[in-house]
Amino acid sequence: MSTLRLLALCVVLMATIFDCALSEPKRYRVVHTGSTFYIETEQKYNWFQALHECARRGYKLAELQDKQKTLDLELVMQSYLDKPFNLWLGANDEFNTKQDYKRSFYWSFSGKRMTYSNWSRDNPDNYKSNEHCVHIWTERERFAWNDLDCTKKLGYVCEDKPSKASS
Repeated sequence: MSTLRLLALCVVLMATIFDCALSEPKRYRVVHTGSTFYIETEQKYNWFQALHECARRGYKLAELQDKQKTLDLELVMQSYLDKPFNLWLGANDEFNTKQDYKRSFYWSFSGKRMTYSNWSRDNPDNYKSNEHCVHIWTERERFAWNDLDCTKKLGYVCEDKPSKASS
């Protein structure tokens, strides 16, 4: 009888561990500088849906406001991604219709104007006056940014929102 109880206890324990493992988000990475990213590659979303998915999880679409944070994300992507993906970032041009390489882009969560960028060659180009959202390429120009139609379906990169103590 005690063997049966022990076996039942093991099954319950294994099920609990397995359930906890499944309920934890799978794609978190923390690098030496403290940056934390969540990368979704399995499901595809337009930019607005990606923004919502990050918020639903308590995060924001990634804001790569300096070279170090960009390098942090590149390090995560190099070690994590086994094939190329295009992933939404948290910037847009507020639907500016100018085909101007120098038009302003803004980070959606903080509202800050983008002062640092890692644009791919000849971008942002606002092709057909319909590219207003920013994504990172992992295939074409490795980790460079591109402006794209916000309704295209891609994966995305979230990051932690700043804590109230640090704001």
